[in-house]
Amino acid sequence: MNARDIERLFIRTVSEYSRREREKRANELHLTDLTEQCMRRVWFEKHSPLPEPIDNLLRMWQGTMLHAMPLLKHHELELEFEGVKTRIDEYDDESGVLIEKKFVTFIPRTQDELMRYYSHYVKQVEYETLILTANDKPVNKAFLLFVCRGEPDAGRPPISVFEVSVNVDSVLDRFIAESRELEQMLKKSEPPPIPDNYSPFEYPCTYCKYVARCFSA
Repeated sequence: MNARDIERLFIRTVSEYSRREREKRANELHLTDLTEQCMRRVWFEKHSPLPEPIDNLLRMWQGTMLHAMPLLKHHELELEFEGVKTRIDEYDDESGVLIEKKFVTFIPRTQDELMRYYSHYVKQVEYETLILTANDKPVNKAFLLFVCRGEPDAGRPPISVFEVSVNVDSVLDRFIAESRELEQMLKKSEPPPIPDNYSPFEYPCTYCKYVARCFSA
């Protein structure tokens, strides 16, 4: 075995792990499907997924390894509500604290930046709070924990935490409506249209492996 063989072994192992996870989720609804920024991407992932580029595979592997460290009593807690499955990063039933961990290259510093770039993560925490509550697990406080992957940009911290205020009653109707809409969308033979404000040269399309497929027509 030489150095190149070890590279191939690592990539093959990470690729196989990614493939198994994708196949396991193919016929299920997960919270990350519901909170994805682009429903077109979700349709492609369920109907005709592309293999992950090596840089995406490595980012996912790093995220998986970083998530492996527990912070609270319940770690990687698997729950389901109304046919939507999720895995809660961190939850403590005594204090009622929920923590969703995100490993990103851009750390938000303000609430405005949080909502501009990561509103879908805020929605995820809202829906996780709902799902926990629906499973008789009360949430008193919910947090988004951002940890920088690699060297942070100049002037930005390596770690940042935002508290997310959640009104479960107001979230419930939105969750039900969006989950039903997602179910109907996935039954269709064609993906939904590209959102009007999306561009192949701007976020979030610049991070998407389906960008060439979307904008080639």
